[in-house]
Amino acid sequence: MVDEDRNIKLPSVTTILTETSDKSALDAWVKRIGQAEADKISTFSANRGTFMHSLHEHYLSARFIENLENPLQICFKRAIEECSSLTKEEMEVGKNLFLNFHNSSDFYENVKEIAFQEEPVWSFLGGGYAGRLDLMIKNKSDEFVLIDFKTSRKPKKEDWIEGYKKQVSAYSVASNEVKGIFPIRCEIWISCETGEVQKFSIEREDIKKWFSKFYENVLTYHKTFPQYNHIMNNDTEDNTSNLGRS
Repeated sequence: MVDEDRNIKLPSVTTILTETSDKSALDAWVKRIGQAEADKISTFSANRGTFMHSLHEHYLSARFIENLENPLQICFKRAIEECSSLTKEEMEVGKNLFLNFHNSSDFYENVKEIAFQEEPVWSFLGGGYAGRLDLMIKNKSDEFVLIDFKTSRKPKKEDWIEGYKKQVSAYSVASNEVKGIFPIRCEIWISCETGEVQKFSIEREDIKKWFSKFYENVLTYHKTFPQYNHIMNNDTEDNTSNLGRS
């Protein structure tokens, strides 16, 4: 396991995917609109996503773990306190993305219990990786299902989300190593600023297929950045995390 006493750290899943994927489309977008505007859009997108995730986490906790009345009211109060550094606009868009999901999906009706959420997981396979998965539930059929929440400006085609499929597959394998839980499937839920909610499911056999693809990214990453293998100094934590949200 990750051992902070011996300073063992691992690159995050998103770092590995970012550093080993084709960035030509992203580079062209940045060139077209300029670095400053690209940074502004990226920061806004990340922050409104942070608020949406915070609302999900506190709502699920209040409703399914603490069994509190008025979980929706409670989650807004807790998320606002937790994300007080965000702008009103970032919170407003993040709130709407959460409400898209809350009001239009049947997700909550399939939850029997929360196994864990915002949980750090890791694996040393291929040189190692780590991340923080959004949610693992037990559904009404007593099956473990890994959930990943995403945000988007508009709906995505399935062939645009290969990175997401690799990500949740990586978390599934790491969850099995750390927690002894390998999900029956993964579900990627995407809330769009246009109001739509999308759901993409990956069954167990496909999880294995997508992990094989991710494994190639892991090998490439550790071959390219051998200095990031396992043991690192305190001052070389760029793009690495043993507990980072991916």
